[in-house]
Amino acid sequence: FVTLKSAMTDFMNNTQFTSTSYSREERIECNFVFVVQKYEDNVITGTLQVLSSRPVYNSTYSTPVLNFKDNQVSFKYIEFEPLTYSENSFSGDLVGVMSFYANLIIGLDNDTFSKLSGTNSLQKANNFVNMAQQSGGIGWKQSEKSINRYFLITDILSNSFVAYREAMYDYHMKGMDVMMNNPIDAKNAISAAISKFENVNSYRPNALPTRVFFDTKTDEIISVFSGGPEFKKQPLIDVLNKVYPLFSGKWNKI
Repeated sequence: FVTLKSAMTDFMNNTQFTSTSYSREERIECNFVFVVQKYEDNVITGTLQVLSSRPVYNSTYSTPVLNFKDNQVSFKYIEFEPLTYSENSFSGDLVGVMSFYANLIIGLDNDTFSKLSGTNSLQKANNFVNMAQQSGGIGWKQSEKSINRYFLITDILSNSFVAYREAMYDYHMKGMDVMMNNPIDAKNAISAAISKFENVNSYRPNALPTRVFFDTKTDEIISVFSGGPEFKKQPLIDVLNKVYPLFSGKWNKI
């Protein structure tokens, strides 16, 4: 497991996933928390919590962009085997899972800086889902009928959920990034971004992108609207209770 951790860390930190060059300081902050539940015949099975964040302009604060728990991770790993990235081939579930989430993280991060600009990386993530269909591994297929990588990327790329990706841009660029200079405008922008989920909720209540967004952002939303300059909170609280009632107890504390 020590070797596996080192191999996964090296793969994520030293692989170039895009054609764009970035300095080391510009790399995206992310964490993979892999909990091993079973290990037998070189097959490792467990859960993977994937978290990423990005810096907020003119501050030392990092805002969470993704917080997703994958409950269906299983792969064969032989100690010291090389982990090699390829966009055009599927070289096993371990590399496939990491490549999928690396491109997902990059795509969502791009979306927070420029509207819908993460499409190329998100499509790369989707390509790993497509290539994995014949692998026999878990977490890749529509037929599993549970929350998995297939449904996650399919929904994010769907035109039906473009409001989620637009909200990611509005929330971060128009909201969080102006918070230091103009907190009232920032709060208005964040509130408007959250309201975009009303459209999603009207035809798909409890949609997966909605769950991912609020699982990632709930604590931050509460923090933003519980302090600072006065803001007319009740309309926002009503929207939050409507689109994500699971956290109604938290929303009502704002």
